Amino acid sequence: MGTKITYERWINLFLPDGWTEREEMGYILLEKENWPGMVQLTFIVRDEKDLGGENNTSPEEAAKILLEDILEDRDIPFPREAVVVENKGNTGMATVDYTHAGKEESTHWRIWMVVDKTRAFMAAYISNPEHDAPHLVEASRIIADIEFIPDTSN
Repeated sequence: MGTKITYERWINLFLPDGWTEREEMGYILLEKENWPGMVQLTFIVRDEKDLGGENNTSPEEAAKILLEDILEDRDIPFPREAVVVENKGNTGMATVDYTHAGKEESTHWRIWMVVDKTRAFMAAYISNPEHDAPHLVEASRIIADIEFIPDTSN
């Protein structure tokens, strides 16, 4: 059945059975018992000045810019050609999905940036590639089901 959780003025989150959420300083962790990892959600207020315009940037282009900028700021190595952009009507989504072969062990990254006209959230699932299936599919479904609460401040 699952649980619907509302984060005031931001999103509705639909968690499948067995999942829990907890708020930390500045982000939300989604966890499932005996699951080899977690999903982290971070909320971002979209600042058009940083995107080169005054609400002229489409949500999908803003998602790509924000995703690339955040990854660069955090010194996370990623291939730009791995970023996939999607138009979802009033929202845009940019996703990067790749495996980074480190010196000690490989790390699989799936990071989503979902953007509407004034808000964004970033979701990250980072794991050992050996533990991706079926966990990455389940995490992807949770992110796909998140919906922005309509902005009524206008």
